[in-house]
Amino acid sequence: MRNMSIAALVLLTAAACSQSPAESAPVDAPAAAVPIEAAPAPAPAQPTPKAPKKRAEPIAVFERSEPTRASMDLISEGELLRVVFRAAPPRNSALTPGDCELQAVGPQDADDVITARLVPFDGDQNVLTAANIGPNPPIIQVRVGPEGIFVTDSDAASRFCGLGSDIDGFYRRTGDDY
Repeated sequence: MRNMSIAALVLLTAAACSQSPAESAPVDAPAAAVPIEAAPAPAPAQPTPKAPKKRAEPIAVFERSEPTRASMDLISEGELLRVVFRAAPPRNSALTPGDCELQAVGPQDADDVITARLVPFDGDQNVLTAANIGPNPPIIQVRVGPEGIFVTDSDAASRFCGLGSDIDGFYRRTGDDY
């Protein structure tokens, strides 16, 4: 008896939710009644995939292996230099965050020190917007020497990269024309 009640309830619910024949019949409107401006617009065409951005060739490349693996590309932009850092955090566990990428632009002074401010970018490993950076971007100092560079990042990596990421320290020259 109970099974019969459930079946009856299901049928009544289905009948109550369905449309009446008058509600489901198509409505034929004359063509003149629909203004052209109100007609639905055709679906937009699928966007064509954008070609990947061509990366500028670095004029110098520097790498370090301690305390963690990191590299820096030096790219000339006229009177200014762009420094592009890619660093790996320490591998402590499966919860270790991903690699870090930061870009900064600035001039080089007579003492071979590049004073570069963090800038917005869309990189290989990270995207950083002006809103992320805020009104006071960190300054990354790069001291250029005969065997490599020494970087001081003003805590930029700790602010914009995963826990434990670090770009401070000495990087050896790996090949360049600079």
